[in-house]
Amino acid sequence: MDQKTKAFDLVREDVANVLSGRAEPLRDLAGGHLFLTGGTGFLGSWLLELLAHLNEHHSFQTRVTVLSRSPQDLATRAPHLAANVAFTFIEGDVCHFAEMPMDVTHVIHAAALTNRNQFASNPTHVGEVNANATLRVLRASQLLPDLRRFLLISSGLVYGEVPRQLERVDETYVGGLPSFNFNSIYAESKRYSETIAAAFLSETKLPIVVARPFAFVGPYQSLALPWAVTDFMRDALTGGPVKIMGDGSTVRSLMYASDFAYWTLAMAANGRARAAYNIGSPEPVDLLSLAHRITQFFSPIPEILTEIGGTGQTSNRLVPSTRKAERELGLQLTVGLSDALQRTISWHKYTAEFLQRP
Repeated sequence: MDQKTKAFDLVREDVANVLSGRAEPLRDLAGGHLFLTGGTGFLGSWLLELLAHLNEHHSFQTRVTVLSRSPQDLATRAPHLAANVAFTFIEGDVCHFAEMPMDVTHVIHAAALTNRNQFASNPTHVGEVNANATLRVLRASQLLPDLRRFLLISSGLVYGEVPRQLERVDETYVGGLPSFNFNSIYAESKRYSETIAAAFLSETKLPIVVARPFAFVGPYQSLALPWAVTDFMRDALTGGPVKIMGDGSTVRSLMYASDFAYWTLAMAANGRARAAYNIGSPEPVDLLSLAHRITQFFSPIPEILTEIGGTGQTSNRLVPSTRKAERELGLQLTVGLSDALQRTISWHKYTAEFLQRP
């Protein structure tokens, strides 16, 4: 079996596992037409994997229209998805499109500029795109006669600066962000997107649901992204050392990609209109421990270096409470952190030979 086959088999196994005994709660999507923005990136690829499985093995007959700036990327990353007859791909900019197919029943708006490098290099563009895209998609959704649910993918960063003593952030928490600071641009663009959605709720009857994702790991996630988990894996895969900004005491949590996609579809199918839900793992891990857990999957074990870039890094904590999603939608984690890390590392090892952009 070649490496490429192993990579896709791993993903197919994850998809089958997360949907085993859990397809029926997604039944509202069956026979419908889902419009997905940003559908060829990390989350989009996993949503399409689950939907393809639901169509093939559970007779969902769900059609999906995907709006993406670069749908051709999917043909390289996952050609089986690009060729799926139930999926239609439209190349375009979400900030400039005007209408959707009139028979669309569900909308997931996931398109956004999320690369932290862009936050620093072109922050005004990040703010403009993320806010205007949401406005465009909501206006187009107003015209749909049979829309059942509009899912806005926001971010856990909307909570702003969270006190370190707060173990888990729930959907009622209201934090603050330094407004005269360009580092706030992504979080503020997501907060503003939610405010735009709330404005639409005051004027229309759109069935809007908000999802607030935290941090994730899994196949299809690019190691070029400047997040701690991708940095650590990239360092380890290239022999190390694994470099940590600060002392490693910052606390996060990581949800595996298959759970991320399932929870997203569950919110699109069953989320309560006018409600916001966290998506993520409630299990905390500090960055130093995360680095150690990643390096254990390599031989020899790479060295870990802390305080890279000096000692001025601020330690913080951001871990979601998922009780609301668990209580209202019956959601739960199916993949623990160790398995999530091991499977992601295996996928990157498999794809290194044939995929330049994981």
